[in-house]
Amino acid sequence: MADIFLFKPKHELAAEENLKAFIAKCRDELTVFGADLPWSEAVWPSITVFAKLGVITRAPNSNQLMAPEFVDFAKAYFRYQQGHRPTGTKNESKALRAIEAALIQVVNVADISRLSIAVLDEAAVLARQHYSKGAAYHCGREIERLCKFVSENKLVPVSVQGWRSPIKRPEDKNKTGKYGRVQRDSKLPDEAALNALAEIFANNPESQRDIFTTAVFAMLMSAPSRISEVLALPVDCEVTECDRDGVERYGWRFFSGKGFEGDIKWVPSTMVPVAKEAVRRLTRISENARNLAKWIENNPNRFYRHSDCPRVADSTPLTMAQACQALGLVSESKEASYSALHSRRLVPRDGVHTLNSLWQHVLERLPRDYPWFDAGKGIKYSNALCALNKNQFHGNRSCLPVELHKPDASFFNNDLSPRASLGSTSHQSIFDRYGYRSGDGDRLKLTSHQARHLLNTIAQRGGLSNLELAKWSGRADVKQNRVYNHMSERELVSLAEQIDPSKALFGPIGEVEKNFPVTSLEFNALETAAVHVTEFGYCVHDYVMSPCEKYRDCLNCTEHVCIKGSSENLARIKYRLKNSELLYLKAQEAIKQGDISADRWYQYHEKTVTRLRELVSILERSDIQDGAQIKLRGNDFSQLRRVIAKKTVEAIEGDDKPQEMLADLTKILGGGFG
Repeated sequence: MADIFLFKPKHELAAEENLKAFIAKCRDELTVFGADLPWSEAVWPSITVFAKLGVITRAPNSNQLMAPEFVDFAKAYFRYQQGHRPTGTKNESKALRAIEAALIQVVNVADISRLSIAVLDEAAVLARQHYSKGAAYHCGREIERLCKFVSENKLVPVSVQGWRSPIKRPEDKNKTGKYGRVQRDSKLPDEAALNALAEIFANNPESQRDIFTTAVFAMLMSAPSRISEVLALPVDCEVTECDRDGVERYGWRFFSGKGFEGDIKWVPSTMVPVAKEAVRRLTRISENARNLAKWIENNPNRFYRHSDCPRVADSTPLTMAQACQALGLVSESKEASYSALHSRRLVPRDGVHTLNSLWQHVLERLPRDYPWFDAGKGIKYSNALCALNKNQFHGNRSCLPVELHKPDASFFNNDLSPRASLGSTSHQSIFDRYGYRSGDGDRLKLTSHQARHLLNTIAQRGGLSNLELAKWSGRADVKQNRVYNHMSERELVSLAEQIDPSKALFGPIGEVEKNFPVTSLEFNALETAAVHVTEFGYCVHDYVMSPCEKYRDCLNCTEHVCIKGSSENLARIKYRLKNSELLYLKAQEAIKQGDISADRWYQYHEKTVTRLRELVSILERSDIQDGAQIKLRGNDFSQLRRVIAKKTVEAIEGDDKPQEMLADLTKILGGGFG
């Protein structure tokens, strides 16, 4: 385990001195990423690159590197934070690049001591410009974390701890409609590609590359796993136990990513034969690599005797052909042997090398983390299910039986998708090699993560609980399930209806014969379409035809409806009546005193009090059932009523039953056209 420490600033020292002490301790005392970490280098292999914002190359030139006055702080902060809270995404790099660029833009120098609110605001703007929405959000959070750290530890003279990132979390992509369907389809695998891989797996391919690709994908389809989890499985991962009912269950012991840690991932019974066969095939093709790793652990001073190794003593001088044969290089001719040794910077002459000297060359080319295949999960090369030899799947180069290789996600996914940048002849996916195409003739493609999305969606359709699904998928937070749920809106509604059959969420289906079609004229004549709830009932005014002509005077409007039995609405009406009666009395007094225009005030309140008294009387009558709709008549002007009256009379000319239709419309409209 790497040595880490908790930095404690000295409050009596200036920020500049605390910053120097922090950098020195992180450089000289920390062992995160190894005690031999090349601190002075801009590129930390397989870790990060200290380059400017916007630089994506892994081998930047001098003009693309971070400024000298900033890079030491960046290295110290990155190493310190990764030691205390290691992450796979390493978002500290994003934040450091954005802050360095913002410092140069705002204060013309990349000096962390010049950090200010203005610099941080500019860093957030730059993050939005250079990163995707999701990456910019995480960058903003990391900038906020950096502000808190440098302020609390007094590494900058002015505290910026109160700054908060303005970059909001991107919207959830689980949408409905056309956009949601496109998003779901992009996350789920193509059915033709799935069938093609299944067919290749079932036909027992001979090529080791095809065996590896199909076997790994078969494991991804057996249980919802990340590709990094499958590639890091130990060879003895298989677990068989009996459940409480005595049924034998099969699963894999794995170490999950994203904080879930170790557990057993159980495989559904229908997929057990496929899962076992996939593990068996991977065990077979990784056998030589595991044997090599085990040999190096136990015999670090002796050459590994693989099947093609020359049968000579370790100290016997070798010819060029024998040396190439020992290393697994091409040795078909003297010229080929010469070229192969020369390319490895070995002396291309007979009698120069022995197995002992070549073994030192082999040890120098071991992977950087050897013997660990995955140190965080405690998996060694000697026990890794997916450990490989160098060039084991290379089509143009010979397999190197004395060198190790660790496949990663890109190594696997590159065989599932065409790489257009390389051309169809330079790179062929597994589908191209077997001649599979889509129905439209396009090249098929998949990604490793699509299998995880598919299994999660199938589990959601099957009714697996969120807690069970999170455990099966290896998630620490059940809220992450929603990202992998790609059921359509109709599937979700159907599932809800199955849970409670009494709820028909798509609406009633039966009794169509009682709802005969109506003409457009009859439909337009209806007044009770959309309604607007008020504090006394609801309004049935059609705002498409005209705006409200009695704004905030609902109780004097003939388009307002009250519901019998609503005690809350009745109490509000009584309260309005009480206030209106007081105003009515004041209006009477004003008329007696001869106030100008008081008569209009008096007439309005007299009408209001009269209508409210009638309304209260009706709503309190015991012979009227609760739920009855009460609408008072009136002679209010309404453009809609005039149009309906005119059009209705015109349309029913010549009809045998005009009086019946007029009576029906009169009833609908509340007793008169106004």
